[in-house]
Amino acid sequence: MIPPEVQNNYAVHIGEQIVNDVLNISLSGNDYALLSNVTLPFLDKDNRAGTSQVDHVLISSRGLFVIETKFYRGSIVGTADSKNWYQYTSFDKHTFQNPIRQNFSHLMAIEAITGYSHDDMINVVTFSGDAAFKSERPSGVVKSSELRNYIESFPRDKLTMDQVYRLAGQLQVNRLPETETTDATHIDYLKESHKKRAA
Repeated sequence: MIPPEVQNNYAVHIGEQIVNDVLNISLSGNDYALLSNVTLPFLDKDNRAGTSQVDHVLISSRGLFVIETKFYRGSIVGTADSKNWYQYTSFDKHTFQNPIRQNFSHLMAIEAITGYSHDDMINVVTFSGDAAFKSERPSGVVKSSELRNYIESFPRDKLTMDQVYRLAGQLQVNRLPETETTDATHIDYLKESHKKRAA
């Protein structure tokens, strides 16, 4: 069985493009760095070489935002601590990994490369599409239309511009090339990880 992380590629790309457009339109000037579709090498908890694919990393004076995008319809139910979340539509019920926990692994991969503590990063999950939460939305979970205001709610005293450029440079140097080979390697790693979890 193919894990949910590698299904619905079309919807995934729509969600990522919507967020990318929101960020590019909303942000101006030279006081930030935006990196999208960032695949990073890392060692997982089993000390296996793996990859972590981050939708967006926004680094600015307001902080380092690690943004996971989701494109869903229907009703969403989930809490910050639950292992899985649920999507309900008129036709079925779908289970997917808690995106806050999913994104936490991205924070850890960024920390391993940059040395910047995950505790100081902002874990953001943004939903595109017409999905509506039927449970209370956890902190850091926003709709794409709310993303700009959420980012701007943080004060401009978190990072200096030297830190912004250094962090962006470290990620650029260490990220894997944006190629089909990189995507295939990442998908293979996800499949293998899913098999190990299911065993």
